[in-house]
This record gives sequence, C-alpha cells and structure tokens, in this order.
Amino acid sequence: MIHPPPEDLARYAPRPVAVLPAVSIDGWKLKPYRVLGREADRDAPLDEPAIDAILTELPEDAQAPGRPGLGFIIEHLATPLDYLVLAWWQNKNEMITRIFIREAGAPWRLSTGGESFCVWDLDIMWFERNAFIRTMLAFEHADPAAYLAARFEKAHVG
Repeated sequence: MIHPPPEDLARYAPRPVAVLPAVSIDGWKLKPYRVLGREADRDAPLDEPAIDAILTELPEDAQAPGRPGLGFIIEHLATPLDYLVLAWWQNKNEMITRIFIREAGAPWRLSTGGESFCVWDLDIMWFERNAFIRTMLAFEHADPAAYLAARFEKAHVG
C-alpha cells in the first residue's frame, strides 16, 4: 500500500533545468546550472552575490596536484529557500562540495549541518560524476575541454 507523504515533505515532480554559460573565475572553470522550483528567470547568468559566495569557498589556487581547476554549480531556486551547490574536483577523484542557502531577498550563507543538496540536484551531480570519469579519469591523458563541453542536456531534473 502506498501512503502519501507527511504534509511537511515536499511533493515530488520533475523540475525544469537550464544550462548556463560556463564561468571562469580566478583560474577556475565552472559549469553552472539552474533548477527551477519556483518562478524565476531561467537563463539569466549567475548574479554577483552568487559569484561572491562561490569565491569565499574555492581554493585560491585553481590548479594544484590532483586539482584540475574544474567544477560545477547548481543554483536551485525553490520555495521558501534557494540553494547554491558548489562542487569542484580535487584529490584526483573527489568531489568537494559546499552548499549556500538564502531566503528570498537575503544574502547567501553557508549551510549548517542540517542543510544540503536535494534529490533534484543529484540528477545533475550523477551526470557530472560520469562526465568527469569519461573525460578526466578514463584515459591516459585528461581532457579538461571535453569535461567543460559535456553538459546535462535534459529539460528537467528528476
């Protein structure tokens, strides 16, 4: 027997996703995505407050042993909170992740221990994991350009 979720849980339905233009920041090359859980401008570039938040957490040296200076961003615009997922590749095969959160009109802040990415974001994260394996780990020579060109192409996450 299937039971409806408790009232305090979000109802699940696929959400639209937009692929935004790649961003170069202080030697980093990042692939941004936007997940729409509420009405918002689907294709607007990441705004300055989002970029400023990201800069507070990225290591100063984009490229270092085991760190190719590559990653991705998921800006998940939802209700009542927006989420900004920053992920970069480090230690050869690890995805380092930082989560920022904001309420409508408030500045971005780092998540607390009880806040993280969600089921919709995992769809993009799985794609990025596979793209990193295909382009950076599977062959003798890594191909950063191929990693940056590999983009999540579905119209919806979930």
